[in-house]
Amino acid sequence: MKGKTVIVYNPTNDLASEISLDIRDWLEVHGYQVKPCDSHQCRVGGAVPDADFAVSLGGDGTFLSCARLFADAPIPILPIHLGTFGFITEVTQNEWPDALHSWLGGHLQVEERMILDVSVIRDGKNVAGFKGVNDAVVSASGISKIVRLSLELGGFEAGYFRGDGMILSTPTGSTAYSMAAGGPILVPTMSALVLTPICPFSLSWRPMVIPERDSVLIKVETHQRADVLLTVDGQESFQLEVSDVVRVIGQSAGVKVIKSDKRVFYDVVRSKLGWSGGPHA
Repeated sequence: MKGKTVIVYNPTNDLASEISLDIRDWLEVHGYQVKPCDSHQCRVGGAVPDADFAVSLGGDGTFLSCARLFADAPIPILPIHLGTFGFITEVTQNEWPDALHSWLGGHLQVEERMILDVSVIRDGKNVAGFKGVNDAVVSASGISKIVRLSLELGGFEAGYFRGDGMILSTPTGSTAYSMAAGGPILVPTMSALVLTPICPFSLSWRPMVIPERDSVLIKVETHQRADVLLTVDGQESFQLEVSDVVRVIGQSAGVKVIKSDKRVFYDVVRSKLGWSGGPHA
């Protein structure tokens, strides 16, 4: 055997199941031991498989689950999208044989990206911890409810916030919820965080790009009219209480992505956002 591989996919998806078998057969022919992994089990913190690299088969959500599974000991991940391509998953379902052949031949690059180290501090103790590949969001658990938060950036008090919530995203996650809320797009390899307010009560709050080295503290203030929730990557959540502090720190090289040789990030952005690239863009 040349090595070990994990294929992360949703087994309830017929197309994912079919292609996963094709990929498994292909890899076994090329001398690799293959282990299938249910993407839903990744979300609940299952045992981390022993592997030299992983294949994420699905959409960007499947990739997020896969990346968090290996966050403590990152291995290269080849993200394959069941469709055209996503912001993260640049390899399409029809391109996987070429992509795997190029990867095993040493012709594809590995791109290191940062992740979020998220912890919840209650009464001076850490009561929860998460790894976020895309973002961490503090918001009301109800619909259209204002939350009251205070913010500390890099050890300095930044003020009080009223609105629908706050998004802390990685450069990888800057094209997700943060972008929809008006945040900037960052190139995925950058070392920075994006702080994006969600529907702030005061228009003085604006999205902000923060150096990776600066920690961000978001405190849940008193007089809340709704329950406050921490959500990580849109897949994991934790109920917050008054005076809880959510601490977010950037962590370098928490994800290793095997890059497509058919397109670059700017191609993906242009296609997904419908940029014409001409004088009427």
